[in-house]
Amino acid sequence: MQDFSYILSLTSPTFMLIAIGYLVVKKGWMPKENVRPLAWFVVNIALPAALFKALSSRSFQDILHYDYLLVYGLGSLLSFATLFTLARLRNKTITECALFGLGASLSNSLMVGFPIVTQLFGEEALVPFTLTLIVENLFILPLALALADTGQQKNSHFFMAFAKSLPKLLKNPIILSIAFGIASTAFDIQPPELANKVIDVLAVTVAGVSLFAIGGMLVGLKTKGMVTDLSSIVAGKLILHPLFIFLLMSFFPTMPLLFQHVAILLACMPMFSIFAVIGIRYQYGGLCSAVLLPTTLVSFVTINLVVWFISS
Repeated sequence: MQDFSYILSLTSPTFMLIAIGYLVVKKGWMPKENVRPLAWFVVNIALPAALFKALSSRSFQDILHYDYLLVYGLGSLLSFATLFTLARLRNKTITECALFGLGASLSNSLMVGFPIVTQLFGEEALVPFTLTLIVENLFILPLALALADTGQQKNSHFFMAFAKSLPKLLKNPIILSIAFGIASTAFDIQPPELANKVIDVLAVTVAGVSLFAIGGMLVGLKTKGMVTDLSSIVAGKLILHPLFIFLLMSFFPTMPLLFQHVAILLACMPMFSIFAVIGIRYQYGGLCSAVLLPTTLVSFVTINLVVWFISS
């Protein structure tokens, strides 16, 4: 069993970078509006480069793990459905319920999960990490958006809304980089050496820039008057989501241990920062923005506990 102080030494730099980003923006040394371009760079340029590099350097057999897709997908769906149902029992609208479910099932894998899993497990973690992104972007996010749209429009049908959301997601640089990486491996086509060097340089920028940006985005968020709603989403994201995935692992004992650890850790991450943007789209920006702060703060405890647990 790893000493807990050693665990903290591994994970603390991640949250220290978030704190630095928060402090820099809070003190006014950097305007908050300048943080968004940093996040855009990570999500649209640097991280796609890192994912392509990870996938294109592995064999096709190493990438495809249907058991992982099933476990992470079903575990996320259970967390989504639980929060959706609980919100519905409290007489929330369908749109609100969809946002509650999304908050409990869509991790910030890109900007918080990536630095943590790569620091703990190295580049080997990028294969299960990529499979997680497939589940989140091609299943959970379209499901939530379709339900939210259905709740706002009386004549809107769920399946039509779901189908409408897919084309936009298929243009996402993350999804494109995954597709190109898998194709590169499947057809044994590698980019020129110069392109590889550029990709390598971009890939190493992800962790620091993303964590700094997350910290800056947390400045100014207010949580007053939303205790019940916030606590239910926080509990769903940081407790139920990893718990469901952990329980499902027992049905797939042959899944590689590394994949199990990455799945549970990524489920422990706070929700992705676009949660606030999605909330604004449906007139629930206050709630969806406010929940980011407590979830990020509490995740420092839950992530460290889970790392200590899986290392024992």
